[in-house]
Amino acid sequence: MMASSSSSSSQPITLTYLTVDVFTSTRYLGNPLAVVLIPASLRRHLTQDVKQLIAREFNFSETVFLHTLDDEARDGLTSTSREIDIFTIEEELPFAGHPTVGTAYLVLNHFGWKHVDTLVTKAGPITIRPTSEGRVKATIPHAVRVHRQTLGGVLNGQKEGEVKDMINAALSNDPEIREAELNGPVVSIVRGMTFLLVKLPSLEHLAKVSTAKRLDFSKVEELLDKGEWEGGFVSRYYYVATEERKDEESGRKEYKFRTRMVELGFEDPATGSAACTLASYLTVSGREMGGARFELTQGVEMGRQSEIEVETTAVEGENGEVKVKDLYLGGTAVVVTKGSIYV
Repeated sequence: MMASSSSSSSQPITLTYLTVDVFTSTRYLGNPLAVVLIPASLRRHLTQDVKQLIAREFNFSETVFLHTLDDEARDGLTSTSREIDIFTIEEELPFAGHPTVGTAYLVLNHFGWKHVDTLVTKAGPITIRPTSEGRVKATIPHAVRVHRQTLGGVLNGQKEGEVKDMINAALSNDPEIREAELNGPVVSIVRGMTFLLVKLPSLEHLAKVSTAKRLDFSKVEELLDKGEWEGGFVSRYYYVATEERKDEESGRKEYKFRTRMVELGFEDPATGSAACTLASYLTVSGREMGGARFELTQGVEMGRQSEIEVETTAVEGENGEVKVKDLYLGGTAVVVTKGSIYV
């Protein structure tokens, strides 16, 4: 149903794919995502190398490989989870936000598989459910870690050399943005997914952030805590607070932000993992024991406005440390294209 393979070994395997714009209900806004459907009978043909090649062919920030049953109409109701693999053009990721929301939208709203309640990622199972007006909400796996070091601390500890020159060249020419980059906390949402959170004083400063200021974090070895927290994807996430209020009925804090994710000459229209990281950090550092709700608008400067929703709940540990208990990522999507890709 989802793919076909000719009996002749010379004929390519044909896989169905869809592209969706995520965190928007308007086509050509939001963050584009490709989702390739892989029936169980063809799974062995899709090696890591093949999936990486397909992701490079689409050339989106991420491509999802959604593992389906061979006959969803006949067998689908007996299985409530579907496995997904998430690839950038360079590597596989354990988790990413806009691929999760985009895939959840397809599964629940486009395909109508209302019985499916879980997407299984390398970072763990993610519970999904539909909400109002075609939106979806995902329960995000998390292992929040605020690293000890800052970019400024690493820079101050460097002797003259390649790494110091690279960091200095990557910092903004604007003194206020530069200061924020040096002092921003480095936070992981899960192992292998980390963001330098850069708080800016105004939207004017946010508009000055440049994709030309490249920093290869893989060469800044001292930035991440040693051991299991080393390595993986690291990027800068810039944000400006635009509104803060308290819901009188629930007592929960509500925040609105404008954000940008810029790194290595690339800007992402919507970064769900970064939004979850920022929300988690603010929940923990602000001791939001009643939980909090966050609305983040990203991609405005590049003409692809995206609307991201995050909700958190928190719990206090025995040592008084606040930890994120529940983390929810929400939004919607819209289908743009559907076609076949040959393997």
